[in-house]
Amino acid sequence: MRSANKKNPALVELILVILFFALSSVILVQVFVKARMMSETSRAETLGLLLMQDVIEQWKEAPQEPEQIFSGEKGWVAEKTEEDTWTYRNGCGEDLILGAGEERVYELRAEIWKEPSQAGELFHIRIGLVRCRDNENLAEVETTRYQPGP
Repeated sequence: MRSANKKNPALVELILVILFFALSSVILVQVFVKARMMSETSRAETLGLLLMQDVIEQWKEAPQEPEQIFSGEKGWVAEKTEEDTWTYRNGCGEDLILGAGEERVYELRAEIWKEPSQAGELFHIRIGLVRCRDNENLAEVETTRYQPGP
């Protein structure tokens, strides 16, 4: 009878240890999944910021010809909002999509307008990285370039 009493506490201890390791593994899997999601989000946002900088640098080369940068072939969709104001939107392709088969998560939005003056024109651009889910503007850059007239 004594030997049976000694085996039961060992069996209970073994079950408790297995239960502890099972719960620990579930928590660790959740932590790793969350870390991977945060990593993908960070990668996509960093890529979006680099794309914003790239667009600004291209635009500064020829601000009077935005159709070269914001072409439909590159994924940009244009709409004229006012007389001298254009808005461009780009989902940035698959690089800013998180997960397989999901909708785009981020997009670049650019607004371009010009101010004519007697000596030339002042070209403005505002470009932002927007999260599509809640339409939150994560980053925005605005710059201006002066082009002397003829």
